[in-house]
Amino acid sequence: MVLWAVVRRVLAQLIRLLLLNRIVTLGVFGLLVVGLVGYPLAMGYLSSSEGQTSATGTDASPAAQAALSSSVTTGAPPQAVQDYIRGMTTFDAKLMWNALSPEAIGQMQSRGGSVEQLQQGLDEMKRAGARYEEVSYVGGYPLRDGSRYFFYVMSRRGFAGPGTVDQVYFVFTIGPDGKILKIE
Repeated sequence: MVLWAVVRRVLAQLIRLLLLNRIVTLGVFGLLVVGLVGYPLAMGYLSSSEGQTSATGTDASPAAQAALSSSVTTGAPPQAVQDYIRGMTTFDAKLMWNALSPEAIGQMQSRGGSVEQLQQGLDEMKRAGARYEEVSYVGGYPLRDGSRYFFYVMSRRGFAGPGTVDQVYFVFTIGPDGKILKIE
């Protein structure tokens, strides 16, 4: 009877935590779905041999298998993502801007954005006492078009209000050239 009360209380606390942190919950849920769907697909690619049909219904060449095998691992993200994160955490707009692909820069400029404007916003946040407390790399995932996703969760203080701690997630889409195409 006491054990059941403890289990119920723990479950209630977990549900409360999930409801309070919806953005993180959605990000983690999304990663779980990608993992649960993507892992079997990736393993189908990796285990198929030349001439056999993979789990996705296509013949995977040894070169394609090797490329997928190396990109499915959770190795270090590309330099552009590392530079962007370092720029965020050190409030350095140039580092962030230089990590973007020409397409992403063009989109930002079409909306009136510039490296100077970005630096101004970063300086304002820094003066207000904002800071990043934890940066967690969750993992990466290759896409068929040669681009890749990289997932991060960050804890930060002072962005949502003075002294307020919040968590945000970022999904970086990286093009075949290694530069950031999109950030969600």
